[in-house]
Amino acid sequence: MRPINTLLAMAAVLATAGLSLADSSTTTTPVPAAVPAAMRNMAMPTPPPAPADTNPLLMYSLDQIKTGDTSVGQTLSNAGINIYGYLEMGYTADLAGPPAAGKTIPGMVFNNEYGNHVQMDQLDLTIAKAINFSDPNYIKRGWDVGGHFEFVYGYDPSYGGDSFHSSGLDFGYNPNSVYSPLYQADIEQAYVTLALHLGGAGDVKFKAGKFVTLLGEETINPTTNFLYSHTYSFGYMIPYTQTGVLAEYVPNSQWTFWGGITRGWNQTFYDNNSNGVDFLGEVSYMPNSQWTLTLNTSVGPQDGAIGNAGLGNNNDYRTVVEPLITYTPPILNNALTLVSDTTIGYDGAGNSTNGFQSSGWFSEALYQNYALNSSFSFTTREEYDYVGSGLTDLNGAAINPFGINNYTNFGDLTFGVKITPFPNGSLSKNFYIRPEIREDLADHQVFNGKHYQTTVAIDAIYQF
Repeated sequence: MRPINTLLAMAAVLATAGLSLADSSTTTTPVPAAVPAAMRNMAMPTPPPAPADTNPLLMYSLDQIKTGDTSVGQTLSNAGINIYGYLEMGYTADLAGPPAAGKTIPGMVFNNEYGNHVQMDQLDLTIAKAINFSDPNYIKRGWDVGGHFEFVYGYDPSYGGDSFHSSGLDFGYNPNSVYSPLYQADIEQAYVTLALHLGGAGDVKFKAGKFVTLLGEETINPTTNFLYSHTYSFGYMIPYTQTGVLAEYVPNSQWTFWGGITRGWNQTFYDNNSNGVDFLGEVSYMPNSQWTLTLNTSVGPQDGAIGNAGLGNNNDYRTVVEPLITYTPPILNNALTLVSDTTIGYDGAGNSTNGFQSSGWFSEALYQNYALNSSFSFTTREEYDYVGSGLTDLNGAAINPFGINNYTNFGDLTFGVKITPFPNGSLSKNFYIRPEIREDLADHQVFNGKHYQTTVAIDAIYQF
């Protein structure tokens, strides 16, 4: 059976299984299970009271384990602890033909398809204790602690899949073959939090450990993205994760401030920049429920030692500034979401002795998402990128995704649909598929000798 048919068959089996779980009496439109990164601070309308059996599969199962007058799931919920995860399977086809042996689809990250087959992108398990600033017990006590531990396994963490491994925490890495093993494990996040209530002055929260970066509209977690495939800016021009200490200050419902220091882009335990640290910060302003205006920045030494290139110091700084705007116009029942994600960066690591050039880059990604109903939503994305040279970063990956030391203009046009077959089922509503078609363009012949590349892709996600 062809790979795309295999994935569609899997989707049909899951959807059929979900049909038996569907609650035909449920008529309210569920609140989306995940919100895009740019909307993470946006106040959402209060949903109708949810039935007791609408927990995702994992917590629902723990609710069935009774302990006296309660259950394991309820005990965890009472303590503010949530255990959850997701499974993502996907397939991407280059219409010019499958990748040659040992090759991947150029420019792609996470769905670049090593070999012509369905792949398990991510199997994720998370244990988290969030801090609720509006909890009366927290307000009365004046403090609370929380944390987040996230383990992921699949193709996406692997070095072959344009890994989001951090340096020094790269389980399963084989320096002799980045595709062996093809599926790898990763501790994506592991941090603790401490929150303090400051009365009328708001709240402050400290986060220490390894966490996903503040930068980017798109995230490693596929359930918070509009589309299956990712932008070039997500894959090459910002970090995936950072390890350090951050402080969040929330003076009121409109403003949020983040600031702190980290060990650098995708670094944890291994010293790749002479023990340099960078600054990571964010300012987010939400004047009303329609607008979210965010400014992210990262400043610090990021260039690790690469052979005898003379890099690996803490003097040459990389700076990235990212304005991120989300707007929900008051039309179409607030079903339309518009996003602008701009990334501007510069790295001054080049000099006459190391053989590399100092480089600047620019990226603009625009998204238009329309939620027709609880079963269908449609997204278009337009991305333009410019890279000044093929400067190499601390992990040996190129800021220029095609690995050429030359000025390059490129981008993509993508259209995708999110289909939730059974949105009213207590458990089946957490299953959906996302087919898409994508056209990539560049002013160099970087797509296997061509200026363009056309791909079709589909992923299937179940949140549990």
